Amino acid sequence: MTQVTGPARPQRADVADSYNLGVDAYEALWSPVILPPAASLVRHLDLSGSGLVVDVGAGTGALLGAIRSAAPAARTVALDASARMLQVARTRRGASAVMADAVALPLADGCASAVILAYVLFHLPDPVRALAEAARVLGPAGRAGTVTWGWERAPRASDMWSQILADAGVPPGPLRHADTGLDTPDAVAATLRSAGLQPERIWSQPLRRQWDRSSYFRLASGGGASRVRLSLVDSAARAEVLALLRRGLEQLSPGDLLWEGEVICAVATRSVSRTTNLTVPPGACLGRAKLGGWCDQTRRTRDARDRRARLRTEAA
Repeated sequence: MTQVTGPARPQRADVADSYNLGVDAYEALWSPVILPPAASLVRHLDLSGSGLVVDVGAGTGALLGAIRSAAPAARTVALDASARMLQVARTRRGASAVMADAVALPLADGCASAVILAYVLFHLPDPVRALAEAARVLGPAGRAGTVTWGWERAPRASDMWSQILADAGVPPGPLRHADTGLDTPDAVAATLRSAGLQPERIWSQPLRRQWDRSSYFRLASGGGASRVRLSLVDSAARAEVLALLRRGLEQLSPGDLLWEGEVICAVATRSVSRTTNLTVPPGACLGRAKLGGWCDQTRRTRDARDRRARLRTEAA
């Protein structure tokens, strides 16, 4: 398996901290902007007849409505590294939600009909490993779906906010996002193949959002990346930069608040060489308690398999 190479990759704890701090702004302002391509992806996964659908990096569970509409009889589990995000997914959307690491899914081999990784791979230290995990848990006829960023054109307001923070000496936050190997259709196809997945369909979808001064202020001041940075300075410094942001926004035109971007959506199947005849235990992953028990069984199976491999190596 090849690795996605690049100068640096985000770390799980940094990304989770950012989403924990920015969950309210994300849920109210950003999630509605990026949801349509992910909902479109769900429709292309052909979930009719699905048994288990795994939403990796589910966040606040915004995609669950589309999944339930496409597969009303399926079991769906929402996995994420952010405790605050999952709390919203449970309370607002009734999600079966479990904190988990995308590069080490707590699921048995071959258990899932579909695995969705929408807006998550670029947040990970090892996106290829996460895709390999998706391939591992997919059943023989299962599909994986991904959404990644092709490009973004930030509004002038974003540049202004960055300059205000820099001029005030607010330290930069940790890396949260790296698009290497994920930002063109060809790159996505190569990354999927390196993880044992066969691309079935890849397409691009544009996005556009016209912010107003009020909504942009709420996004900029309440988003996770900004809140991480603002947490590094005292309350007086925070109040000062936010006042500067508010005054600066008053000087901007609507065109200065226009955000545009494009995402890359992909559907892939398991490579033939990875196909297994595993079956899923009845009722698996119907709730947190049942998922936990099944995960324990999965870990025990893995541990036994690793011990056998070590013994074979030592004997050789």
